[in-house]
Amino acid sequence: MKQSLLALTIASIFAAGAANAATVMKADNGDFLKIYGGAEVGGFLVSDKDKSPKAKKTTYVDKSFMTIGAKGQTEDVYFKFELDADRNDYSASNEMNLVIDKAYVGYEISKNQSVEFGRTDTAYDHYDGFGDFANELSAGVSEAGDQDDTLKYRAQFGDFKVGISHSLAGMDDKVTDRLDNAVTNGYVGYFTKAYTVLGGAEVVKDGGKIYSLHTEVNLGEFAVGGFVSSSAQQLKANDKMTYVASAKYAMTDKLTLLATMNMVDAETDSKDAKWVVIGGEYKYAKNIKLAAELAQGEVLKGGDTGTTGFAKVYYWF
Repeated sequence: MKQSLLALTIASIFAAGAANAATVMKADNGDFLKIYGGAEVGGFLVSDKDKSPKAKKTTYVDKSFMTIGAKGQTEDVYFKFELDADRNDYSASNEMNLVIDKAYVGYEISKNQSVEFGRTDTAYDHYDGFGDFANELSAGVSEAGDQDDTLKYRAQFGDFKVGISHSLAGMDDKVTDRLDNAVTNGYVGYFTKAYTVLGGAEVVKDGGKIYSLHTEVNLGEFAVGGFVSSSAQQLKANDKMTYVASAKYAMTDKLTLLATMNMVDAETDSKDAKWVVIGGEYKYAKNIKLAAELAQGEVLKGGDTGTTGFAKVYYWF
């Protein structure tokens, strides 16, 4: 599924070294303890056609989000603890969900190999949206997100990256990207500066299976990507093929334009969908970004997109 852009942004920024968390402790041998976090403020413009008595009759849905966490390392052992607060303004109760999103310990087998155990992202979740440059309004892969009792292995061998995880249990029932049953998933990808090809798969006990193939091609200021995903559920009526083609163009160092075409070919015709997303991102600073998108098309036969707009400001440290 479409992960929180903030979570993905924080991870990529830390990996690139473009922003630093607040350092609480740092030893001469490299051991450290850091605090990190961020917020995304904004939401969605939606159609006012929902007749559910639990739904809030509004054209704007606030989906603001905040995260704060701590991470540290002692020799080859590291840990992470993270709290997430997610506002769900679409319901009449205007509720705020607060969850422990991550709580795990890891061990670095070598420079490019590690294992983790605890409440953490499944392996597949790291690359579920790879090839899709849109922020929120495009289609996604509905694999398991953070899961309890997860054992995960990730490694890089030259230009190849691999990952596999097995989760014994799901998480809080209010968080929609967690699954109740045991989950095994993983990925393998070939990464270069010019292009990347990656495949992912997931099997859920007494559930379904998901397979996807992703790609990105970088052509300087212009890049194209996309993915195709096959989802087979216990109920055949929920089986579907998802196709996403995406492109982005860096007009300046700060401004990037985005466009994505989406199609869902479902076993049940009434769940077929086709729509286009256009948008842009503006990097106000190295740790502040503004994003906006518009979706246009037929999500359900005889209907409209439901969600028509998206805008948020992202801040992280």
